[in-house]
Amino acid sequence: MKSHFHSYLLTFGHICTDISQGALPALLPFLVLQHGFSYAAAAALVLASSIVSTVIQPLFGWLGDRLDRPWFMGVGVLMAGCGIALIGFVDSYWLMFASASFCGVGVALFHPEGGKLANVVAGSEKGAGIANFSVGGNIGFALGPALAAFALAAFGMRGTALFLVPAVLAAVVLLSQTRAYTAFGAEEAARRQAAGQGQERDDWPGFLKLTSVNTLRSIVGTGLLVFVPLYWVAVLGQPQELAALMLTFYSATGAVATFFGGRIADKVGFKRMILLSFCISAPLLGLFVLNSNPLVATVLILLVSLSHGMAYSPLIALGQSYLPNRLGLASGISLGVVVSVGGMASPAIGLVGDNFGLTLSMALICAVSFLAAALSLLVLRHRRPPED
Repeated sequence: MKSHFHSYLLTFGHICTDISQGALPALLPFLVLQHGFSYAAAAALVLASSIVSTVIQPLFGWLGDRLDRPWFMGVGVLMAGCGIALIGFVDSYWLMFASASFCGVGVALFHPEGGKLANVVAGSEKGAGIANFSVGGNIGFALGPALAAFALAAFGMRGTALFLVPAVLAAVVLLSQTRAYTAFGAEEAARRQAAGQGQERDDWPGFLKLTSVNTLRSIVGTGLLVFVPLYWVAVLGQPQELAALMLTFYSATGAVATFFGGRIADKVGFKRMILLSFCISAPLLGLFVLNSNPLVATVLILLVSLSHGMAYSPLIALGQSYLPNRLGLASGISLGVVVSVGGMASPAIGLVGDNFGLTLSMALICAVSFLAAALSLLVLRHRRPPED
């Protein structure tokens, strides 16, 4: 019961962190219209948040593996909320860029320690445990655009201050549990030592193959988060508020998929679930690109979210199993760095949209999804080297 309680707190912290992270793409249409930014310049704000995480998140994971630092989570969620809140109070593009970067530092602080502790608290049901934690991110990404739409409609750009509310609340809750999470880490280390698991070998070849698939998944997922609201307005001719709401529905469907994907993967195998996810989502995304009817597009993009999201928890849990001696580093890379790489790819996709239209941008995202499906076969066929 105690472990379940703390697992729910980790999920809550993940929700509040990714509320801020998920709101940034939903702010882009408002920033484009109010400040006249190009698609590429707007998408570069996502890059600002992502590239910081790419550089420093492995460092935070490495530090967490050397010594438990659960306070990283509370400080991280607070920084993420402050970064998003500041965007609405500045007029300079570069100050917005700096604010988005500050948000990225907070996100980088939270994820490695949170992912590691989610694994520790989960016990033997790693797929379900990581699914519980991961679904917090999906819920956060779903609530972020909805909160952004409400805040900006009600208060204008300065409505971004509302993002301080969940950030401060989560920071207070998580920091109050620092001692409890430190104790969980010590108990897990003692259990592994007693079970003779302290000398397990890290499987770096398997982890790198898996990370390549996870990175492509991130490019697809982040690309859809960034360009679905823009696509809804520019190509499908829908209003901005409906575009932000569509993004919320998309993320909510992904949360359902994440929740059940980990549990199904515990039974059918992580590798099979990953391959199945891409083999379904890639063709559906292709149909979405070929369609121009808003109603049909809504059905297709929600089915894409459902099938695409089934792979998320298995990718994280399998990556952690490949690096049993470096859970923080594995979590930092799988939960953070690959997401950041997806953000780094968004400006390039935005340039395609600026020059050739957003339909071609979506087609490019679809092609990456098919490539991920092909590389999933390498993961399926990988066999871990025997222990000495």
